[in-house]
Amino acid sequence: MYTILIADDDPLLLDMMAKVLAEPGYSVLTASDGFEAVRLLADRHIDLMIADINMPGLDGLQLGLQAKVMRPNLHILFMSGRRTSGGVLPNFGKLIEKPIRAASLIQAVRGELGT
Repeated sequence: MYTILIADDDPLLLDMMAKVLAEPGYSVLTASDGFEAVRLLADRHIDLMIADINMPGLDGLQLGLQAKVMRPNLHILFMSGRRTSGGVLPNFGKLIEKPIRAASLIQAVRGELGT
C-alpha cells in the first residue's frame, strides 16, 4: 500500500482529495501547511507528496526542496490554481492544475507511482 501526503491550506480540498485517494486503497495523510508536512515526512514513510505551491509560511516549492533533501527518492506532485507553462516543474515533479477533478487526481497519482 502506498502512502500519500497531501499538503494544502484549504481544509475542504484536503478532505476531498483524501477521500478520493482513499477509495482506491491509498493510505492518505494530510497537512494544513508546509511545516506540518515536514514533520510528517520526518516521522512517517511517505511514497508520494502532493503539495499546493501557494501556501502561507512554507510554500509548496520550499517544501519540495526540503522534502527532496530529507527523502531524495520521494515522488512529488504540485498543485496550483495559476496557469503555468508545460505542467512540469524543473527538478521537482509534475503540476496538477486546480480546480482538481477526482479522475485527473487519481490518474496523476497512478502515473507518478506507476500503478
